[in-house]
Amino acid sequence: MHQLLCRKTILTALLFMIVAILGGNTYADKKQFPKIKLTPFTNVATINAVMGPGGINHEESDKLAKDLATVIATYVARTDTEEVLGTDSNWVLGGLEGEPTDDAIAEAILHIPTPFVINPDLPMSTTNRKKVNIIEMCNKVFAQKALGILPVVDGRDDTKIVNGTIHAPALPCETAVYFDGTKIQIDTLNPVAIFTLFFTDVLFGEQMQDPEFAQEIQELPVKVNDEIMTIIYAALDGDEITFTEKHKPLGPKYQWLDEVVEEVANTPFDSPFVHFTYTKLDTTTPIDSTYVKHIAETIIDTASTDGSHDLALDEKLNETDWRSARPGPLPIPGNQVVEMCSPTNAIKAMSTGMHHATALPCEVSVAAIEDGSKLLISYLDPHFMFNALFKDAFNQMSEEELDEFAALPPLVLEDLQTIVGYALDNLGELSEPKQVCYNMLPTADGYCQDD
Repeated sequence: MHQLLCRKTILTALLFMIVAILGGNTYADKKQFPKIKLTPFTNVATINAVMGPGGINHEESDKLAKDLATVIATYVARTDTEEVLGTDSNWVLGGLEGEPTDDAIAEAILHIPTPFVINPDLPMSTTNRKKVNIIEMCNKVFAQKALGILPVVDGRDDTKIVNGTIHAPALPCETAVYFDGTKIQIDTLNPVAIFTLFFTDVLFGEQMQDPEFAQEIQELPVKVNDEIMTIIYAALDGDEITFTEKHKPLGPKYQWLDEVVEEVANTPFDSPFVHFTYTKLDTTTPIDSTYVKHIAETIIDTASTDGSHDLALDEKLNETDWRSARPGPLPIPGNQVVEMCSPTNAIKAMSTGMHHATALPCEVSVAAIEDGSKLLISYLDPHFMFNALFKDAFNQMSEEELDEFAALPPLVLEDLQTIVGYALDNLGELSEPKQVCYNMLPTADGYCQDD
């Protein structure tokens, strides 16, 4: 059944990719919605490269980038940011298990491979391949509000975001640290942009008719953005790092909300997400948080952390080097998030520019819904991710490169579905999946209504 869903997705996706390239829907031309000014990424700081007798020391500069990522991650892991920021919620380091030892903190940092060499005078090798260092941060209160667990307006349960859990793959907040050949760059995934791009159902939902809700929900990502930058600068200051503060927009520019709607409408299922529900074959016990974690761990075991899979699974995959980015799932409130990466695909994606790194790895969330009667598995749709977050690179691509890039999203989604399907089929505890969707568009038309 999973393979049938994958093939349907690929055929549909290729059609929508063609539509998008040719012009697609016309929301962006109508200008029905407010003018905005945002980009998905922000360059928040730069640090000078390490100099040597002959100029920039590329190896030491790349090492410095990794060290700076550790400085930021260590600050998040060992600092009570609640006291520093004067807030009622602490920021934690994603992926940190147990005590914040040096080794545990280092293991929590992700390293995304790129097609670029560290030392331009040496050939590409495993030790001469540049990687982007990714730090993931999470704030429990902010996350609970974004996912509909806590009310957006304190004390008002009617302001909990409807179907909030469907947005889980868009969390946590990510920061990238890398050496670009000239300077060390620190970039963030812009929370304001991410809310706008991935929460269109909220932006156009009935709850926005409530002025108090509308004000609080629009201020929420601004607060998240401010706190993340404050943490980064405090970490650098605390380690006496000399840096230049930046607030430079990176990535594709969105000037009208209509353009965001256009990107959503040009995806195969009118959504940045793809969702499937399952029920337990044994209905005597509910799907609770323990079972959700069990399912997430089963997916990770199937994906492995080194790309070693059952031969039967490899025969179904387009790329066989898929692996889990972490040995365990990320506990996002109400969800368990599995992060998966194919180095082959990551390298292709990073050829568009290292500032796109915070859009990786691929995230799959697992949650219990409907009082534990159903399991919800949600994917970030690669079609939306690549078109909405990477399109600033399209003008620099040849026609052949564009064709190759356009073919990548459906293959990525198919592989993710295949890994999850293989894991759950072997488990033998769940029903066949049923694809479900939630209306992310401002109108009543679209995939949800037509299905």
